[in-house]
Amino acid sequence: MLVLLFHLLLAVLGAQTQLKTLMHFGNCNTSEYGRGTCIEKSDCEFYAVDKLTEFASKRQCFSRQRPDLVCCPRETNIIPILGARIFNETSNSGNETSTTPLATPTPRTLLKLLKLLPRTTPLPPTGADTLPQHPYCGTSFASRVTGGNDTELYEFPWTTLLEYTLPGGVKDFSCGAAFIAQRWLVTAAHCVHSRYTGLKNLTAARLGEWNKETDPDCVTHLSGKRECAPPHIRVPIDRILPHADFSTDTLTNDIALLRLSQPVDWVHTRPVEPVCLPPSQSQGPPVGAAADVSGWGKTETSESSKIKRKAMLHIQAGEQCREAFLKDGYLVGDSQLCAGGALGVDSCSGDSGGPLTVEADTPGGHRFVYLAGVVSFGRSSCGKSEFSGVYTRVNKYVSWIRNTINENRG
Repeated sequence: MLVLLFHLLLAVLGAQTQLKTLMHFGNCNTSEYGRGTCIEKSDCEFYAVDKLTEFASKRQCFSRQRPDLVCCPRETNIIPILGARIFNETSNSGNETSTTPLATPTPRTLLKLLKLLPRTTPLPPTGADTLPQHPYCGTSFASRVTGGNDTELYEFPWTTLLEYTLPGGVKDFSCGAAFIAQRWLVTAAHCVHSRYTGLKNLTAARLGEWNKETDPDCVTHLSGKRECAPPHIRVPIDRILPHADFSTDTLTNDIALLRLSQPVDWVHTRPVEPVCLPPSQSQGPPVGAAADVSGWGKTETSESSKIKRKAMLHIQAGEQCREAFLKDGYLVGDSQLCAGGALGVDSCSGDSGGPLTVEADTPGGHRFVYLAGVVSFGRSSCGKSEFSGVYTRVNKYVSWIRNTINENRG
């Protein structure tokens, strides 16, 4: 009895002292302690953290690139569960008779019930304009890091480099995009608007690109073995479709679709792969969720990177983000989201239009990656503030994406 009360006190104190928002990797259910969140084991302050390494917990939070995740119970679940145990022990120790209320289904029972529900497997994409669903998108995983670093050769295969042509034929690469279907890319509307592009004309997209200065791209491993990816695919863009309500002043509705002149059969063209759109009825990534941004933007030296880079950020609270940017005269609305990281970790100029992606689980427990945001704008000094990047919230535009693609078939 005293031991349980002691652990309860530790749990409460741990909840009160946890002032920062922990980065997490999705929701989960523990068999004994109710709902939880997938986080690094070292970040879990639950008193019985060593008990969370059982198979069920590891399976729900399994991540090939983050092997030390556990399903950590939420503080609000710990108190009632421990309280019920204390009450039961007290009742059983006496001679009084108590009436047991109707039990609420446990997470284990709910999981069993879910397994009885009929499931349908999405069909593979049948045409150039068909938006794929998992397992036909967002399945590529590789090692991630907390700070900004060069990507591996095949990492983020949906991140696309946009090619602009200046007068005189000079090429420029100042924006990115996300590959979502055989003929379609998602980017930022300001990447295709003359107010921001000036004399540059958007002419093509490079898929499967890694190093802008080499083709094919090759790396030499520590073993001395040299590995080369297939040559990148350059495809002209034949239709540019910015959102009709895009504001050049506030950068609201900063999203555009680009149609490629010919489909890219990614099934037979590795390492290109589309990223999934947000799940149906998605409210977008929750606060604290880990998110990856990738592109060829400016590095710490303020020069554009020749190699595709990445950074792991986390989703910021909307109200805090709005207050932070309002001080600088920027309005951040419901169709936008903020993501930030440690100082020096940020998307930066040149990553505009590129993807902000989040990992999630299908109802069947399969891990996939979806497009949560499109890089829109940030402070002029990249990585100098916790609230440094604003992204177009893609879940608000899924219907627009689908409708626009349907209206531009053929």
